[in-house]
Amino acid sequence: MTLPASIRINTMLPFPTLVLGSGPISIAKLNGIWTVGFSFSQLGQQFPALLQYTTDFVLVYDSIAGTYFKVSLASIVAIATNSFRIVTAAGDVTVLINDQNILMNKTVGATTNILFPTAASRAGVPLTIKDYKGDANTNNITIVPFGAETIDGFSGAAAAINGTALIDTNYGKKTYFPLLSGGWYL
Repeated sequence: MTLPASIRINTMLPFPTLVLGSGPISIAKLNGIWTVGFSFSQLGQQFPALLQYTTDFVLVYDSIAGTYFKVSLASIVAIATNSFRIVTAAGDVTVLINDQNILMNKTVGATTNILFPTAASRAGVPLTIKDYKGDANTNNITIVPFGAETIDGFSGAAAAINGTALIDTNYGKKTYFPLLSGGWYL
């Protein structure tokens, strides 16, 4: 048996035949060299209707370690807006949209209700209440959730009874985290 004749075909087949980048991934070919990169120019410029601060992330580059990592918007907001309000006036306290830390230092000690907004209006940003004066054992601070919202699943009244919504220790503090579905947790 004789072998078939050797046939050589010299074709210019591109490999890969098609390469596309998507989103922030860029693809480039120069002098036969393919480069896969990262390009911010391909990211959208629109602002979402509702930011989910605890589930939306940004990409951060650490130039010292040479690595990328993600950070939640809630973390960035907490760091950027780490502000406090000192309350000295008598009466109940209504939480404002930019409150993050409320320091209770009433000139004349008295029990106080802290009136929370809807949890959804906080966009994932937690709220800390602190007895800054050091008289919460005598003048309790009670957290009052908005409407039918709950704290750790308890109604406002039940949360106060079981201590979830009550600061009654001198210099005590509690941090409340909003649930986007409504309500708060410790």
